[in-house]
Amino acid sequence: MSQPHAQYPKKIPQVQIPAPGSLYPSAFEIAYREAGYWTEETFSQLAENLAARFGDAEALVGQDCTGNAVRLSYRDLFLASNQRAETLLEAGIRESDRVVVQLPNIVEYLIDVLALFRIGALPVFALIAHRRSEIEHFINASGARAFITTTAHAGYNHSELALKLSQDYPELVTLIHDGSFNAEEHQIDVPASSVAANAVAFLQVSGGTTGLPKLIPRTHADYLYSVRASANICALDRRTRFLVALPASHNFTMSSPGILGVLHAGGTVVFTLDPSPTAVADVIEAEGITMTAAVPPLAMTWMNIIPLLQKDISSLEVLQVGGAKFPPEAARRVSETLGCKLQQVFGMAEGLVNYTRLDDEENRVIHTQGRPISPDDEILVVDDAGAEYPQESAGIC
Repeated sequence: MSQPHAQYPKKIPQVQIPAPGSLYPSAFEIAYREAGYWTEETFSQLAENLAARFGDAEALVGQDCTGNAVRLSYRDLFLASNQRAETLLEAGIRESDRVVVQLPNIVEYLIDVLALFRIGALPVFALIAHRRSEIEHFINASGARAFITTTAHAGYNHSELALKLSQDYPELVTLIHDGSFNAEEHQIDVPASSVAANAVAFLQVSGGTTGLPKLIPRTHADYLYSVRASANICALDRRTRFLVALPASHNFTMSSPGILGVLHAGGTVVFTLDPSPTAVADVIEAEGITMTAAVPPLAMTWMNIIPLLQKDISSLEVLQVGGAKFPPEAARRVSETLGCKLQQVFGMAEGLVNYTRLDDEENRVIHTQGRPISPDDEILVVDDAGAEYPQESAGIC
């Protein structure tokens, strides 16, 4: 028997987001605040605080949605995100609204995210490779009231998808980037939302490999702690120039230490739409990139091809590799092929992030994915029967 067709148009479901302070037991929240891990800082103040700290330092380099080259200082970035925040408000997006953001590695991505934070709306981070089934799932699972995308990317017509979604969900606000980036000179004063630090800031997508992705709520306090601590562990500072070659909305790319960690340290974020070895080598040479991140297959491709290109990549100091197990045979080759240090990363969108440290001895860097960010992170390793596995014991993963 054939299945009945879905009924359209559809209503966006009413989905309750966890209330401030409800994601973690109160005893943990008190302990984390007393330890200084969690503060009252929120993402709504982020762009403004960064502009006050770093002013005319270069914050963001990349292309806009039409392919034009863009360079923004921290002050420019705050101005642009405030202007975008006004546009979002005019479109009817309000505090606590969920907004699916599906953009490639273009400057509008970061501007939109900061703008949503400014007004207290919650980004739902879709990957640019997601298609209708995933986007519709995100709308239904989060109760999203808006969808932000671009016209087209890598041969896929995203504006057509947005049109279909707006027809299927008449309440859905759709915003499509289809023109060159333009930041006006005058300051637009959109006040920062007064959201609580223990409120949900956004919904991150799980890295699972089965079924539709899960949406994971993260709070301002817990995520900003991870950003600050990651920036410290990875020794980021104002001279850091971080190449974003993986999808910008991935949790690894966002905060380990990623885009947010580099901005916290006053460095420069450089977006590329092309992660191929030739394009990456060109950007490293042209922009003096000091750090970048890759998943193992991409890292191995870079190691095989970039040394043959005769490009000056001597500025590169650290390659991070995460997202899957990095074979030790490949890990050993990073230094000899790319001339930089390897930092292995293991993280979960739910919260736990581990790093090898930059001063770890070689064997630890090659054979492990490090240790947790915080001394108060709790990890339990169990055997097949569910019993706790003895510490310092070797096992098979």
